[in-house]
Amino acid sequence: MQNLYLTMTIGNDPHTEGVKKSGRIAQMLGIPFQMLSPEMSNKEKVKIIKKEKPMFLGVSYRLSPEKAVHELIQFLETMEAYNVLNDFGYICFAGLLPTLELLRKYGIDSKYKLHLMGSYSDIERTTGNTIDFFRCASPSQRAEIIDIIKTENEPEKIPILDDIAKDVVDSEKYLAEPDLSTPSKRAMESLVCRIDESSIPVIRTHFGVPSESIYPTVEGITKIANAKVIDELSLGSSDLSQRYYGHPELFVGKKNDGGVPYKCKEDLQKLFLASRNGNYPSVKPYCHVAEIVPFIDECVSIGLLKGAHQAIPLFWFNELDGRGSMKMEESLTEHIKGVKHLANLKIPTEMNDPNQWSSRLAHDAIFVTSYCLISSVMYNAGVDNLIMQCQFNKPAVTGDYADLAKFITVQELVEELRPIGNKARILYECRGGIEHFSSDLKKAKFQLARTTLLQMIINPEILHLVSYCEADHAATAEDIIESSKILRRAVKLFNKHRPDIIKNINMEVIENRKNFLKKEVNCILSTLVALGNGGNKVSVKNYFRYLSLTDVLSKAMEYRIMTAPGIATERYANPSLLTKSGRYGEMDCYKSWNDKLPMREMERIEILRKEYNF
Repeated sequence: MQNLYLTMTIGNDPHTEGVKKSGRIAQMLGIPFQMLSPEMSNKEKVKIIKKEKPMFLGVSYRLSPEKAVHELIQFLETMEAYNVLNDFGYICFAGLLPTLELLRKYGIDSKYKLHLMGSYSDIERTTGNTIDFFRCASPSQRAEIIDIIKTENEPEKIPILDDIAKDVVDSEKYLAEPDLSTPSKRAMESLVCRIDESSIPVIRTHFGVPSESIYPTVEGITKIANAKVIDELSLGSSDLSQRYYGHPELFVGKKNDGGVPYKCKEDLQKLFLASRNGNYPSVKPYCHVAEIVPFIDECVSIGLLKGAHQAIPLFWFNELDGRGSMKMEESLTEHIKGVKHLANLKIPTEMNDPNQWSSRLAHDAIFVTSYCLISSVMYNAGVDNLIMQCQFNKPAVTGDYADLAKFITVQELVEELRPIGNKARILYECRGGIEHFSSDLKKAKFQLARTTLLQMIINPEILHLVSYCEADHAATAEDIIESSKILRRAVKLFNKHRPDIIKNINMEVIENRKNFLKKEVNCILSTLVALGNGGNKVSVKNYFRYLSLTDVLSKAMEYRIMTAPGIATERYANPSLLTKSGRYGEMDCYKSWNDKLPMREMERIEILRKEYNF
């Protein structure tokens, strides 16, 4: 056996952030780390285990508990069939806490000698549990790593937000929040009109019950609509719906998880009709991984996307993250085609790439650059209303000042890239990252209130509600109703204390970080533009033409100009890239763990230029 930590998600689960975090701890202990791509089959993964013979094997599944148990048993049985259970030293499994409870209940952990990992509310416990799996840390080394991780998870914050957040959830006063008003008929048909009519940011949320049928979701949508707590519902589509919609026969015998399993137009009609009550929330589906344009047209014919918006990735939902089977280059073309189609239909459009980058621990310069790329694509496509989703507290180590610096930089750069004469409206949508929330539900309610207060500082038009329970279980209708009340009380108290909160935007640390990020991002952008125009001088107002070219975008990934340590697909993986957070939770790349100063983009790109000869 070799001293190696080999990790993977199973069941095509694309959530690799936790896997990467455990890999970092292995590296801090001197154990090499390798992560397999989510789209690989169990047989392919088992063959690699047999070949590599790792001392440590890590397996993860972060979706529904019952499905997690099923997927894990299938994987372990495949290992038994290939006789590899003796080809490694130790095995751990990471999942939601309810999943770990089921594994203990069924005795699967003891049968296979699994070391179970979960995101406990105590960061010391979570980190210590991971360290203990590797069985090689001295007491002093264990304490040192816990201290490093704990410090990273406690960046300097804005103190006043704590006090106001406590007031939001104190004695459950939020339960008395009044319902949202019912919008005008015009606003029901236009998200922009709904925004303009509302006295607070409109509220969007995901909802889709992982089940064998659509009916639990139909029932839940009806409850949410009648409760008048949400303005826009995103159908949390199951993984099979995103892949095989319109082909019910392909659902047979396959694992279904992640959301509501609609299979055909009739299913979507029933889900949409469930929303025609209460305050009539608009409804949009997740983006699919194939046949995007026909699916958009089908949704419009039903009534979905009326008064809503649609989200499409740029680089993702393909081989890159295992959500689909397309090559990355193919999906670039398909996604840009989908954006142009939405533009023609005058449907507000969001490209949700930044979330994907932060999920893979990309450094902040890459994260901000991703907004420049998606805005360029949408400018070039003629989108009238660009929606920029800003996910706060992601990665979970991100601090208040780091978040504000990132998103203020985004707001400024997106405007600087706006083409001459372009009149498009840019709408900012804010949300909290799921990884930010504690499995302690009382603490999670406080976190929801606090992150909402932080998000309001950048004046969003849309608040994307992530329910407080998400670290423990998928949100029910009741969870969403309660979470919406917490969010709306937070908005009310933000407005009450606005002068005292908003002055924090002028902090020197934010200004300094913004100036740093602008220099780093401009270095990346000028490099990418040069790939598209042969190195000729170009006005910033014309950058969008080159930053939206599929050839330039493909090279950006191929040459690792756009990159992240959490990418597992071999074609685009960059295992040598090291990112870590600083005093304020800002994320930068470094040459080594011990370096105090980050590597600048000019130096990183020069290394890439020599390696890939561009």
